[in-house]
Amino acid sequence: MKEEINFVAINGSPHPHGNTATVMNWVIEGAKELGAEVEWLQISELDINYCQGCHTCLKTGKCIIQDDLQMILEKVKDADGVIVGSPVYGGRPTAQLKTLMDRITLLKLYAGILDDSNSIGVATSGIAPTRAVAKDSAALFGRPIGIIGVKCATLKEGHKSLQENSNPKKRNKAMKLGRKLVKKSRKSGKAFSLQYCWINFLRKHLLSRMLKRNKEQFSGVLDIWKEKGWM
Repeated sequence: MKEEINFVAINGSPHPHGNTATVMNWVIEGAKELGAEVEWLQISELDINYCQGCHTCLKTGKCIIQDDLQMILEKVKDADGVIVGSPVYGGRPTAQLKTLMDRITLLKLYAGILDDSNSIGVATSGIAPTRAVAKDSAALFGRPIGIIGVKCATLKEGHKSLQENSNPKKRNKAMKLGRKLVKKSRKSGKAFSLQYCWINFLRKHLLSRMLKRNKEQFSGVLDIWKEKGWM
């Protein structure tokens, strides 16, 4: 059983102390009750450029753009779990988080990066779809074990913040998720799920054929596969 637990919290909101940060901190509060250490990453304060669609990452295993992406990937890779949050803007995550997600998606899909850690998704909004955004965000940065979507700042509530409109039920749920993340990570270390076993089976037996036929284009992906012991 692993005793020392370290998480990364990724806040995709442009507001470091807004509603999303409040809910994320509830999750963190629960995690810290069981001894977890949590590092906070405020995406809006980092240098994350747009994906150029060049596909260089598939050839080299790394993005060609020199910014804070590689630092984020290393921190998430080394963490035992990830807490990722975003308010809902236009029915999707924020532009800040979406920019990061665009940069990661290809290597996530083809090479299975960031597949090993458990994750929790957080989303806030005045209207739907909070849970869908929380689920999509968590899925990209790990293996979701829980999500929480909080509807707040509605017209009915006068656009008050969660700090002003205390929500004990949601706070307790968020803290419970934080404790769950610690217990899952401490019990089994890196995440395991039948769903991801099935995904990896498909990668090995179907996707691998396509990769091998196009070795030059996917050389970086193949190198990651070798590191994972998939080839």
